[in-house]
Amino acid sequence: MDTPVKKIRCLGIGIAALILPLFPLTSQAQDADTRTEEMERRLQERDKVILELLERVEMLERRVGVERRGSGSGQVPAEAIKPDAVPEAERTITEISEGAPGAVVVKEGDAERALERSLTRTGALLLPLGILEIEPGLRYARQEDSTPGLFSSDDQLFAAETELNANSLTADMALRLGLPWDSQLELGLPYRWREVESLNSVGFVPTESSSQSGAALGDIRLGLAKTLVREGLWRPDIVGRITWDSASGEREDNGVGLGGGFNEIRGSLSVIKRQDPIAIIGGLSYEHSFEEDQILPGPVLAVSFGSFVALSPETSMRFVFSGGYQYESELAGEALAGSDRTLGSLVVGGTTLLAPGLLLNLSLNVGLTDDADDFGISLSLPFRFTSPLY
Repeated sequence: MDTPVKKIRCLGIGIAALILPLFPLTSQAQDADTRTEEMERRLQERDKVILELLERVEMLERRVGVERRGSGSGQVPAEAIKPDAVPEAERTITEISEGAPGAVVVKEGDAERALERSLTRTGALLLPLGILEIEPGLRYARQEDSTPGLFSSDDQLFAAETELNANSLTADMALRLGLPWDSQLELGLPYRWREVESLNSVGFVPTESSSQSGAALGDIRLGLAKTLVREGLWRPDIVGRITWDSASGEREDNGVGLGGGFNEIRGSLSVIKRQDPIAIIGGLSYEHSFEEDQILPGPVLAVSFGSFVALSPETSMRFVFSGGYQYESELAGEALAGSDRTLGSLVVGGTTLLAPGLLLNLSLNVGLTDDADDFGISLSLPFRFTSPLY
């Protein structure tokens, strides 16, 4: 019996010797799986942090006006992120993080937003190289003036009043073309119609009235604009512009003054600082006229400031105050007393995208001084060709 017992004991010891080493191996395998899961979790967290940092960098670059170079600069290396995160990482610089405070989420073609289009048509921003924009527009203005006086009848004097009311309608075709070196060519051709009504009244009773109207082509204007300073973290965009108004238009027709008919040169500076969804603008200009037929209109010094607000990527509004002072004009070298003018107006307008490349612009102009138009309404349809001409 001793021999079988010994054999069983030896067999048990052998089995134990084979099984016991398996326990440490199993424990090591479990530890390895745990470490693998932990590494995967940390990689996922790292990828998430990378994506968040990229979004913030893109947002900051957009705000300070930094342009990326290279088609792959806006992507994350494939080995650094999960495959399902690639579409999020390949967002272009024109997109802004949805969760960023004050940000507007837009798709490709950020320059096509109504805000940027509105800033371009007002001259605060310039077109990209080779891009052409054509803007047909129509503007109506109304001005009412009254002058008190005296009326004599049967040796009696009565209080009288003369009213002069003017209705103006201007159709304008403007063209803008982006040039090299951050510059822009500008061309405009207006057609003007004006009606002047005169009404004499005594004691609120009309006694005499007359009306005349005239129409003719206005002055062809030619301008060149250039971006002088690019917007940065603290500095604004600054655009310089020189515009020449030719004397090609008619001064009057049928005895009605239409304005224009003088060679004029105007220099201006436009300043803009953007912080989505708001853009703050300001402007300063000086205009000098050249003498024609012994008539020399006085120079004009003007300022403007206001704000543009993006209500959505497709719609924006603007609120702009403009004011100016025209010095006395001269006739045959002599200053005409009382010919100086003070102009002030408030413009409230809006723009909306109707179709790709087509913008609708509508604005209301309210006069703040006696020399300015009492009110005006402007409507235009700027159309931009998205394919560069060169």
